[in-house]
Amino acid sequence: MHNDQKQCADHQNGDTAQYPDLFYRSLFDNSPDLIFYMDVNGVIALPNKRFSKFIGYPVNEIILKKMDQFLADEQIPSFTTAYQRVLLGEKQYLNSVFVHKNGRRFDVHLTMLPTTSENKVIGMFAVATDVTQTNRLKQSLIESEILFKSITDSASFAIFIFQGKKLIYGNPQLYAFLEPELAGDACILDVLHPDDQSNVRSITDQLVAGEKGIDFSFRKIRDGEMHHFDCSIKKIIYRDKATFIGSIQDVTKRKEAEALTKYLINHDELTDLPNSRFFRKKLEQELIVSNSLHQNLAVMYLDLERFKYINDTLGHPTGDELLKQFAKKLRALLDVRHFIARISADEFLILCPNVFYPTVVNLAETMVSAFDEPFLINDYRIPVSLNIGISIFPDDGDDGTTLMKHADAALHWAQKDKHNRYRIFTSTMDITGYKRFTLESDLRNSLDLHQFDLYYQPKVDLFTNQIVGAEALIRWNHPKWGLVSPTEFIPLAEEIGVMRQIDRWIEETACRQNKAWQEAGLPELPISVNLTAYRFLENDLVTRILEILNQTKLDPHNLEVEIVETSLLENEATVLSILDGLRANGIGIHLDDFGTGYSSLSYLKRFKGKIDTLKIDKSFIDDLNATGDNSSRFITQSIIDLAHHLNMRVVAEGVETQEQLQLLKEIKCDVVQGYLFSRPIPADQFAKFVRKQRGRSADISRHAQRKPHKNRRKFFRVALKSPLKASVTLDHFHGQTVRLGQSRILIENIGLGGLRFLSDLRFGIDSSMILKIETTILGKAATFYGSVVWAKELKTEIFQYGFVFNMSEKERTLLSQQLNRLAHMLKTASPTPNPDFVTTDKFDFFSNVKDSR
Repeated sequence: MHNDQKQCADHQNGDTAQYPDLFYRSLFDNSPDLIFYMDVNGVIALPNKRFSKFIGYPVNEIILKKMDQFLADEQIPSFTTAYQRVLLGEKQYLNSVFVHKNGRRFDVHLTMLPTTSENKVIGMFAVATDVTQTNRLKQSLIESEILFKSITDSASFAIFIFQGKKLIYGNPQLYAFLEPELAGDACILDVLHPDDQSNVRSITDQLVAGEKGIDFSFRKIRDGEMHHFDCSIKKIIYRDKATFIGSIQDVTKRKEAEALTKYLINHDELTDLPNSRFFRKKLEQELIVSNSLHQNLAVMYLDLERFKYINDTLGHPTGDELLKQFAKKLRALLDVRHFIARISADEFLILCPNVFYPTVVNLAETMVSAFDEPFLINDYRIPVSLNIGISIFPDDGDDGTTLMKHADAALHWAQKDKHNRYRIFTSTMDITGYKRFTLESDLRNSLDLHQFDLYYQPKVDLFTNQIVGAEALIRWNHPKWGLVSPTEFIPLAEEIGVMRQIDRWIEETACRQNKAWQEAGLPELPISVNLTAYRFLENDLVTRILEILNQTKLDPHNLEVEIVETSLLENEATVLSILDGLRANGIGIHLDDFGTGYSSLSYLKRFKGKIDTLKIDKSFIDDLNATGDNSSRFITQSIIDLAHHLNMRVVAEGVETQEQLQLLKEIKCDVVQGYLFSRPIPADQFAKFVRKQRGRSADISRHAQRKPHKNRRKFFRVALKSPLKASVTLDHFHGQTVRLGQSRILIENIGLGGLRFLSDLRFGIDSSMILKIETTILGKAATFYGSVVWAKELKTEIFQYGFVFNMSEKERTLLSQQLNRLAHMLKTASPTPNPDFVTTDKFDFFSNVKDSR
């Protein structure tokens, strides 16, 4: 170390003995090149000024430093190797990277020369050239070349550069264009159609270097077929030689499209869509395929609402432009599988092969949604609503004419429906399926359209005969089906995901109404609301209910929630937490429909103290009587005793007779509700009912007794000893013809004016709902049209209906003859021909019908 320092000092003190050619020191210092000298110890003994400035270090910070400090880390090994070879007397050339004091990197080219004295290598001179910019330019050129190649290789057209017949450059598309045997020494002229070669040669001969290029077309036969091409070519001088650069694009499809416009017999000139004739031809072809492969096929009939008004108001040019933009947007929405046709001014057809019902529904919804955005035409924002009618092969027809007819019928149905703009023809649906389908379609908008109402059924204390509360029951006031029971639409609401919003609406409405009654002077009564299992297990249930109570300023003790047994079978910890949260805030909890679910005695024990009231299901009360099987009485009494033992009150649902009421009193039921007192009634009627009963000491059930029914029939009735099998379907619905499948019913009696029948279907009392009933009387088919005029629920989901005929006097005369014969046979116990009577239990009959669906 001491020797190194002395040697360095000698260098700095100008000791020239160890430096060859010090005469050139001045030249060394002022050279524009980067020069440094390293001794055999591997340290920099002398840098010139240019080197010092280039790497950003002063000379005194460079001297005695190893070169490693000024090199990029990855360059040190290669530099060290080269330096070792220089010490062996070899000249070295090296590309390396210097690192500036500020961290910047520079590419350099090093020339490393051994320095000798007395034939001995005593060090190394290195001359560095900054090649950073040069390398960047090279890299830029490389990247440009890569980019150019990428662009030309991926281009959809051929690109070429020719000098004479020699191909200088061609992208892959050019080689695909050229015949394989000509690709090596190719000339475009050699592969053209013979009739075009002389014309193309004449064009290229006219080209002048440096002037504007020429565009032309030519033909070429490929795989035995004629193809059309567009070519752009330009002449330049490259390396003193005439050079042709250009591109070739296959325009065969465009030419074919142009040719097709000549055959407008199959196409619509305005929109370039197939016309009705072409569509029918295509439909028949696809039906053959679908039939052989057992695939579905859908026909969609589209109509632009208000198009005639737009056409008449804004003019035909605007109307034409609207149709063109509509067709263009329609094509963009669909893919190659769909066949679109324009068949009239504002009507279109779409053919969808090999589809399933959900796919068709999704497609219809997508199209309806897509066309909600107005079209911008001539500064007009033109809103267009789309109506769609759909039929599906084979269910809705097995030939093209029928499918188009049924799709058209569905379109008219959609046009009349203000809230659902697509309809599917429903020939295979029975009334249940049809009603379910229409309810599901309309349910999504029912809240926004304010179609729900709450009805209230009073609860009566059995021993004080006073109203002690009420149950809030939701009803859907459907514009066509009338009042729809929650048993019909709640499962649908849960399926389509809108039950959460409906539950919240029930809670808010019931609380707001209860508070309004109290402010109007009615006594405080707890109102119970039903919570579905989904709603009950929501994390925010307690918080949300408390928010509603706070907003409506209703005392929590005036709200009760009714939960079903299945709610208890979920996460027990969650259930307990929710029950505790509700009870802690004074909200009562009822366990609804007890005995019909899956809960066990262990569950009741586990939730002891969490539930205030058990509600006995109506099915037990229906069979409660003094003369029949006493099993229902035993079960009901056991439930009541069990509930009382667990400190719970008991509510009996569905009480309809004085006999049931008396038996419930005997077995010490606490509270009852049912038609004996009141059916569920609207809020204003409930308020009147409560006011009317206040202060009355008599039995409330006595005041609720119905008046005996007075027979106002104009015609006689034949009472059947056993119900007669029949079928029912919906024929007309609010003025529309409906084609549906049949549902089984039982006829109990029949006369010239109407009949009474049993069904497990819910029918509204609506003269706009025309039913078609078919049966067999005395071996002959009989068909009746008419409507329901009254309804009664005999048992859960089993209904009795009064049905009045719509028939001519001639038809009534013929029916009279049949009924007279039938009445005589029944009276004389004569066997009827081909009897179709049901001798088994009528409720079992409908149970079997339900199971077979």
